[in-house]
Amino acid sequence: MFLHGFLLLTLLGMQAAGTPVQLPPAVQEQLQSAALAEQSGDWNAAEQAYRAALEIQPEFAPLHAKLGLIYQFQGRFTEAVASIERALTLEPKLPDAHFFLGLAHYSLYDYRKAVGSFQQAISQNPENIKAQVYLGVCFLALQELDKSIEHLEAVTEKHPQELEALQTLAQAYLNRTRASYNRFQEVFARIEEMDPDSVRTHQLLAEAYAGQGRLNQAIEEYEKAVALNPNAPGVNFALGDLYFGLGQYDKAEPALEQELKIDPHHPIVNLELGIIKNYRQKFDEAIRHLEAVSRVDDRIPDAYIALSSAYVAKGRLQDGVAALQRAIALDPNQPQSHYQLAQIYKKLGRTEDAQRELELFQKLDTQAREKKQRDAGKFLQGDPP
Repeated sequence: MFLHGFLLLTLLGMQAAGTPVQLPPAVQEQLQSAALAEQSGDWNAAEQAYRAALEIQPEFAPLHAKLGLIYQFQGRFTEAVASIERALTLEPKLPDAHFFLGLAHYSLYDYRKAVGSFQQAISQNPENIKAQVYLGVCFLALQELDKSIEHLEAVTEKHPQELEALQTLAQAYLNRTRASYNRFQEVFARIEEMDPDSVRTHQLLAEAYAGQGRLNQAIEEYEKAVALNPNAPGVNFALGDLYFGLGQYDKAEPALEQELKIDPHHPIVNLELGIIKNYRQKFDEAIRHLEAVSRVDDRIPDAYIALSSAYVAKGRLQDGVAALQRAIALDPNQPQSHYQLAQIYKKLGRTEDAQRELELFQKLDTQAREKKQRDAGKFLQGDPP
């Protein structure tokens, strides 16, 4: 969901909320240069013009906000956050600034901060439908499904033709429980009537099929979506992720590589590609992908486990230990981390440490197996695990 057109319109039209400021001629000249650069898509030139304007007028909030939007166009989301936050410090009611701060947080996968920004945007302008939709998307990304559904049901009741809200609501129903599947079907029927042959429609249908275990049909729908738009964010990932889960790395890899061209920072794409590169013994490439995961999201234990394997394969044993220690700090009960750490300690001659980690692995592995058996029994009796 990247609002290129809306970003550009706001970029060209953002004004201060208070009394108009009389800008010095030198600033006006830089703004004219920036506007020409924006219209031609020359974001580097626009950035330089805004920076030059800020040298002259450093306390003018819209300049900081516009520079933040330029950073968003360039994919420099951390810098976008800093610039827009500076704008809001100077002018807390600057139109649309909270919304675009939310977008920057969303692009950094910091959904909790994005929620706060979108809520501020809605408080400032309750008719900001894009902020309403993105708030529902963030609740969905945080797996707060009831919040997402409650919010989006209210949005779609007031705006029944708002397609993105309906699509996100359908996704939330699909993700919640089997009991919500009927509601998904009702919403999906509305989507299909409004937008029968779109990327998102095929993607939603694919996810419904995948949830039912109808994987061949899911793959067929994902491939239809990719054929409609190979550059649609998320679709190549969904297809690649499905192949990855099936262990079909030859098919997963090109789909994930295509997604990475669209979203180079996607942590799960980088994680899965890192695991595939490890499997292919392309350890330098694996390290590149897996280190990229931690730069975006340092809370994924599996990334550190896979990264440790790549480090060890390159002879970087101490780095391998550090990666596993981070994985264990995030999830102490993951058996694989302790097993791998025991193997590295053996190589380092740390016999007692290796024995301790091996005993921990055996204990946790036994507990995991017993839990799996209990959950299987509950499932067969009709109870949720």
